[in-house]
Amino acid sequence: MSVPAEMAPGVPDDYYSRIYDAEREHAWYWGMWAISAVLLGERMGAGARVLDAGCGTGGYLRFLLDRGQFSSAAGTDLAGTAIELARERVPEVDLRVAPLRELPFPDASFELVVSNDVLQHVPDTEVLESLLELRRVLVPDGAILLRTNGSLRFRQERDDWRVYDGTTLRRELENAGFVVERLTFANTVLSVLGAVRGRVPHPPTEEHHGVPTRPSGTVVSAICRILLAAEARWIGRGGGLPYGHTLFALAAPRGSGAAQGLANPAR
Repeated sequence: MSVPAEMAPGVPDDYYSRIYDAEREHAWYWGMWAISAVLLGERMGAGARVLDAGCGTGGYLRFLLDRGQFSSAAGTDLAGTAIELARERVPEVDLRVAPLRELPFPDASFELVVSNDVLQHVPDTEVLESLLELRRVLVPDGAILLRTNGSLRFRQERDDWRVYDGTTLRRELENAGFVVERLTFANTVLSVLGAVRGRVPHPPTEEHHGVPTRPSGTVVSAICRILLAAEARWIGRGGGLPYGHTLFALAAPRGSGAAQGLANPAR
């Protein structure tokens, strides 16, 4: 299969190098990874095969491999530029250029699939196809962890860019044959502050690339880490957050032992 190396539409040429640097420096990424770790729980140490679908420049894969215990790891991204940078960060990972709708792996290749801030960029006509493809590469008792843009109300500005509310994201996953185990907003306090200042998510452009910039001063960074660490602790205790510009969903294929064993209704 031949997939062209593509840049995300409407973003500057150095978009992925900015992400590469931000993943090393910005507290927001650290906070999102900490929240994902508590949502995954024991899956972080299960010796599973993991796929990061839409891995970007490999920052989250580096986090998973450093913090968890996985038998193998793979990553895909639509952009060849991102994959080249990811190879510098995670040279031990099987990295390939591919869209979500056409993953270059056999059926049931992974116990865990993660995908961060990718689904919101998938064209409308490919959302279901992409989620079905993520399910295809999962083992029957596997799990998927998605992170997307979040809002109390669904909002769409382009065919290939949208902000999910919880109801819509749950419906998309259920239509693709998943059962949602956890659904929670995150980044709550920072999102409230941003909304007050008129800052809400929008599609990336040449002028507004959407990549978090490093907070000015160590105090700002420290406050960001404290707030996000508090959210991670709360979510790790089983709590959910009612608002935020980030939305997490943890789900299992319908009919699997993991899905049938869910003791509590999804939050």
